[in-house]
Amino acid sequence: MFRTFLIKYGEIAIKGKNRHLFEEALVKQIRHALSKVDGDFLVTREQGRIYVDCESDYDYDEVVEALQRVFGIVGFCPVMKVEDNGLDELGNDVVRFLSEVYETHHQTFKVVTRRAKKSYPIDSMEVNSELGGRILDALP
Repeated sequence: MFRTFLIKYGEIAIKGKNRHLFEEALVKQIRHALSKVDGDFLVTREQGRIYVDCESDYDYDEVVEALQRVFGIVGFCPVMKVEDNGLDELGNDVVRFLSEVYETHHQTFKVVTRRAKKSYPIDSMEVNSELGGRILDALP
């Protein structure tokens, strides 16, 4: 289901002017770890983040196990990528995803966003509020 993972790393983020060297070393180690897993993976750095894109079928548990063994990774999470077609379309995508994944809608939730593009027309708190309202309206 998930085709992308967002890699979270710790101390590397505070390394200053040579941060890119540490990020590249981490990318190289991720590629090495994933070379032992069946599937085609693309590891990229974008805007201070590292992504692993799964370009073919893969075993989710094997990927998770391989990533857990990479020194420097403090966490990772599966990601659903969507095109930026505005906040309304994003809300539709989120509601569609949640209604497919969760059979019952009797759960609590929290929306936390972080904008990679700081030029987005509204700030993160407004995005959180808008998406949270859309979810509550669609899945009471």
